[in-house]
Amino acid sequence: MRPVDVLFVVDPLERLDPALDTSIGLMHAAQERGARVWVTGTRQIEAVDGAAQCLATPVRLAPSVPAQGCRWTVPDPWFRAGEPVRLRPADTAAVFLRAEPPLDARFVTATLLLDLVDPARTALVNSPAGLRACSEHLLPLHFPDLGPPTLVSADPAAVRAFVAEHRVAVAKPVDGFAGRGVLRLDRHDPNLASIVETVTGAGTRSTVLQPYLREVSAGNKRVFVVAGEPVGAVARFPLDGDFRIGEPAAEAPVTDRDREICARLAPTLRRHGIHLAGLDVIGRHLIEVNVTSVGGLRKADALLGWTLCADVVDLALDGAFGGVLDGAPPVAARRPRLRPPA
Repeated sequence: MRPVDVLFVVDPLERLDPALDTSIGLMHAAQERGARVWVTGTRQIEAVDGAAQCLATPVRLAPSVPAQGCRWTVPDPWFRAGEPVRLRPADTAAVFLRAEPPLDARFVTATLLLDLVDPARTALVNSPAGLRACSEHLLPLHFPDLGPPTLVSADPAAVRAFVAEHRVAVAKPVDGFAGRGVLRLDRHDPNLASIVETVTGAGTRSTVLQPYLREVSAGNKRVFVVAGEPVGAVARFPLDGDFRIGEPAAEAPVTDRDREICARLAPTLRRHGIHLAGLDVIGRHLIEVNVTSVGGLRKADALLGWTLCADVVDLALDGAFGGVLDGAPPVAARRPRLRPPA
């Protein structure tokens, strides 16, 4: 029987932090299952005669162990790379599409080419079409009762009016991630006009505005959702001297409200092939639905002794997300053991 191949579409490995990055945790899990790990980038994906292919590099990761907090101890060098070869994603057991936002023209082109891969034969985590359809910051607008008041606008006057109404607001780029470009706007700030010009590109770029929620002092919760179901959550807190959210600090309970949010979102996530998502929740409010390069799993595994990365890979290779390849060997070395919500 031929070995299983797992392809990761990621940013250059040199830009990833192997002590924290979930993509690296998923690679470790695939390698521990005996799969061959391949990496490629969005620029390396192409189509030949109607079939997607890519220039992919085989990698072998060095062992890593949990360190203090949410980090892992990794050696230097932490991986070995082989010679790149042409690889058809359709010939792999799973494709983990985990290039980081923004969803620019290069990213969108890669997803359109990966649409040529049959999800009934190759697990796609997450679906390339689903990534185009499910904007992380805008998907919650379809469920307005689950989140706080939200304005999406490029109009500086509308932004200033929103800040005046809510006193303090948070502005974030529509295509942003990981807290980059997120600003706090206070109606009494003498720099408010300049900040509004910045976040709207002087009226040329939409921004997402939400009230600053005081409940964030009790933590911003990341709820991990697999196949539409909540499987665990971690609490994150504002950084010292920075209102933005830091690393996972503790396990958080999955509340009835969290389950309500997940149940409302589940049909949409499943319909779009979003097998792995990370919901950001503050108090009772859904803030974001992370579907592109969902992070935090490797950090939670280190901090809490969980096995989220391994569980997601198990499910992908066992066919829970579709995509069982003909002739692939059985993958029963470790059964999924996703933690039930507390």
